[in-house]
Amino acid sequence: MNPRFLGYGFAVLGVSIISPDSALIRKVGMDPAALLFWRGFGIFVVSASLSVLWYRGRLWSYFTESGVLGLLIALFFFISTCSFVYSAVTLNPIILLIFVALGPVSGAVFSIILLREPPRPSVWIAIGLSFLGMAVVVGGEMHSAGTIAQLRAGEQPNLPGPLSILALIFVPTLLGLGFTLARKLKQPNIWPSNALAGVMAMAIMPFIAPSLTVPSGIFWEFWFLIIFVSGFSFILITLAPRFISSAETSLVFLLETVIGSLWIWGLLGQRPEGHEIAGGAVVTLAVLVVVMTAARQKPVPPSKPRP
Repeated sequence: MNPRFLGYGFAVLGVSIISPDSALIRKVGMDPAALLFWRGFGIFVVSASLSVLWYRGRLWSYFTESGVLGLLIALFFFISTCSFVYSAVTLNPIILLIFVALGPVSGAVFSIILLREPPRPSVWIAIGLSFLGMAVVVGGEMHSAGTIAQLRAGEQPNLPGPLSILALIFVPTLLGLGFTLARKLKQPNIWPSNALAGVMAMAIMPFIAPSLTVPSGIFWEFWFLIIFVSGFSFILITLAPRFISSAETSLVFLLETVIGSLWIWGLLGQRPEGHEIAGGAVVTLAVLVVVMTAARQKPVPPSKPRP
């Protein structure tokens, strides 16, 4: 079996699990800092449990062998998670899903710089298609919101605040960087780093959140988000860079733009517009390009764990 397909399988399954993320965040409606505390709790419980089962008595050796790289992965995923949650709470979730589409570019750039691993031509074609799909959605959103009319009239459009813009930039940038470092790290998985990222959230957020109380009436949605969506999704997604490049992993992550929009429709009643459907179709085509062309490529050997 081509190892690439194993990598795509991990990525697709992980993205399928994380796809209702932004919709559930909006439905739960918690303060961002409080939600990050509980999200960190879910990530820690799942990642730490699997890390203990996998590494057993060698768990400490993961950090001694990975060194600064393992700590950076934890830090970058922590900041990326904070940025995602803040953006999902304060902005239109469709806008957030659009910015996630920049992840493949980030992954490609960091792969070239850090791994000397330029993406294959089909990946660049898929990245181009993802930009086309993103442009279709952005154009439609600007038209629906009246932004284009405001610009034509010389008026100042309503734009997100500086903190929201910074968070939107962090999401795709640190996503691509995190996948690249996960591929660079010679370990069978980065679950201990995931667990450490959860610890960071639990240690910092109580000092920021006004309250950690879970709102009533959202029991099942809340714990499904915390344990299953938050906890298990990146367990699978971060296995993918062992078999496919970080740019390819980020491209598969774009499927969240498509599936996530359906969850937003189902849970929030925000029906996808024609431009969102068209953009999602182009994004899906971009993912199919890299998956189908992978069958014609020589297998990429997975990263070998250190003895």
